[in-house]
Amino acid sequence: MKKFKPMKTSIITLLTLLVFLSSCNKYKKLDYLEFNKSYTNFIELATNEFGAKYGIAIAVVKDDRIIFEKYLGMADVGKNIKVSKNTLFYIASITKSFTAMAALRLEAKGKLDFNKSLAEFFPEIDFAPKLKADSITIPHLMVHTSGIENNPIGTVSAFTGFHDKEKLLAELAQFTVVNTNAPFGKFEYTNLGYIILGMIMERELGADWKSLVEQEVLQPLKMNHTSTRMSTALKQEWEIAKPHSQNNDENKLVRLFLEKKDNTMHAAGGMLSTAEDMARYMVVALNNGKIDGEQVIDSNLVKDSQLKHAKQNRMWYDLKRFGYGYGWNIATTPLGDKLVHHFGTFTGMHPQFSFVRETGVGVVIMANEGEISYDLNMLLSAYVFDYFSKRENLDNHYKDKLKEYYEKYTKKRKSDTEYMIKVAKRTWKLELPFSSYTGTYTSDLFGTLLVEEVEENKLVVTIGNLKSDIATPHRTNAIRVVMGGNGSVVQFGVNDGKVEKAIWKGLTFTKMIH
Repeated sequence: MKKFKPMKTSIITLLTLLVFLSSCNKYKKLDYLEFNKSYTNFIELATNEFGAKYGIAIAVVKDDRIIFEKYLGMADVGKNIKVSKNTLFYIASITKSFTAMAALRLEAKGKLDFNKSLAEFFPEIDFAPKLKADSITIPHLMVHTSGIENNPIGTVSAFTGFHDKEKLLAELAQFTVVNTNAPFGKFEYTNLGYIILGMIMERELGADWKSLVEQEVLQPLKMNHTSTRMSTALKQEWEIAKPHSQNNDENKLVRLFLEKKDNTMHAAGGMLSTAEDMARYMVVALNNGKIDGEQVIDSNLVKDSQLKHAKQNRMWYDLKRFGYGYGWNIATTPLGDKLVHHFGTFTGMHPQFSFVRETGVGVVIMANEGEISYDLNMLLSAYVFDYFSKRENLDNHYKDKLKEYYEKYTKKRKSDTEYMIKVAKRTWKLELPFSSYTGTYTSDLFGTLLVEEVEENKLVVTIGNLKSDIATPHRTNAIRVVMGGNGSVVQFGVNDGKVEKAIWKGLTFTKMIH
């Protein structure tokens, strides 16, 4: 008769091991429970101090999993829709890291040449020698050291939406100039490099950057609630956080109406995502391309993207930014941690994505407000990193920081209010009757600028996706307009008592004669 003593021994050993592992996991959970309690208390303290009513979605990643999630506030105050785990936010310039990773993967596959110059990618353009187009390569575009600038391309791509391949090509040829503040090889942050990279991708591979990012990054990572197209999100009936502002004396949550459309979703800022999907991206960033036990992105590409490829020297709040990778800012925190991150901004939106590889901690914060959220997001993310870096007297430190940030914000809001009072006191300097400035102004490259008199002496301007509030006075034959929260100037060209053109953000429109 066979004996089974060895099996009995093995079962006892296995049970002992399971108890040990369970005990370890229990202690890990207890550690995170303590963090969750501490962080929840701080979130409540901070949001109450600022009176935050707008939508906030937070996900904290430790090593390879989400350890904390929180959803607060309004996704749409007009419809009384609250933020949930399914709410998508516009991620703005965090898009750059996705575009860069797609480019890195395509280069590794031999489909995109990082040694090819701007002049070689666009041989039909006769670039001036001073632009150094024969030296600018894709890496220069990705790390903001191309030394060129082009205001029209940025404006039509991000705001008006009036563009196509031919128009962007014409604008690249006509309006590219030397960046005198940051010549070739010197860092200056801009959207231009990534917009041009998107143009190159489409030219070289016959697919737009949106499709390539989906193919090379979103699909491998199974980011199933993320899109490069607003139309996809709408078709799927996904819940999308709407833009808001609380920057007023009453601290009232106000709905803004400038929203992204497909034609303004560009390679430097053009994606929608949830906090949970962005947490998947965080796990991949922290774990060298690995998630769910699978190597979805080559580890060398992930590591390379996070290295310092350009030198910078800028302060952002308490962060000392010293480098830029492929779609990533690299900074030192006050405690000396190296923070790899990218933030984003657009009217009524401010997302943050940041991580410290040494502690294995990452924070995703999405907000659908573009004023209070800057200060609050910085506090909410910094608290997490300092917690895991074991800052002494953490809660007292952040109570002091909260007071400091709120006082600064209050002063800024007061300054903004005083500025608007000053604007309201300006007198009109239009040389002709208001009706003389109304009409349709056109440009082959930039589309249509429409000036309407909605009431007597009250002008409204529409340019592509943008529509202004009632215009206010400015200098001679000029008006100030606010479109989506940002003030800008429309300067009219008057000759022999007739209005002939309108200039906005460097774009010239000629008035149509009826």
